[in-house]
This record gives sequence, C-alpha cells and structure tokens, in this order.
Amino acid sequence: MKTYIYQYIDFIKYIFFGGFGVLSDLILYSFLIMQSINYQEANAWGYFLGTMISFILNRKYTFKIKDKVMRRFIKFWLVAMTGYLTSVLLLFLLVPMFDSIISKLVTLTAVVFIQFTLNKKFTFKKEY
Repeated sequence: MKTYIYQYIDFIKYIFFGGFGVLSDLILYSFLIMQSINYQEANAWGYFLGTMISFILNRKYTFKIKDKVMRRFIKFWLVAMTGYLTSVLLLFLLVPMFDSIISKLVTLTAVVFIQFTLNKKFTFKKEY
C-alpha cells in the first residue's frame, strides 16, 4: 500500500514539475504555429525545450536524484525520443481531423503517461 501511495505522489510531482516543461513546449509550439511554421517542425522545437526543462526539474524535485547526471540525461533523452515519436505519429493522425493546438494537447496527455512510466523505471531508478 505504501509503495502505491509513493508512486501516486511521484506521479503528481512529475505532472507538476513536468508541467513547466509541457507548458513551455505548448507555448513555443503555439507561437511557432502562429508564425506559420509547419506543425511537425513546431512540435520538434517545442518538444526540445520542454524536455530540457522537464529533465532539470524532475531530476531535482520529483525523483531527487543527483548521481550520474550525464548517464541519466542520456536515458531521459532516449525516453523523450520515444515520447517524441509518439507525438509525431499522433499529430500526423489528429491534425487532419482537429485543430493543431487541440491535437497537441491530446498528444501531450498520452506522452506524459508513457514518459512517466519509462522515466521512473529506467531513467531515475535508484542505482545501488
């Protein structure tokens, strides 16, 4: 029971601190869309910025991991690329049917769950 509660708390912290990365991603994406940049290019730039912010905040505040920063950074980027490829595919499928901003919001929601699970089990797993 205790483990389940801790996982739930970690997920809430991941959402909160990762939310700054997501918000940065969405703001840059929206700005670039308003500048008539292709939605996939805007997605790449927004995703890059959001991932950088998310790594910094989640490493420090959600998972409180201070060791092996470069190794964890590389793992985080591998997980992020999984999320990015998921977002590319979802945007490709959704943008023809919906507004590009709405499509991005749906994509972000799906990617958060995928990345939290992978980051908790792979990137920020305590190493003994």
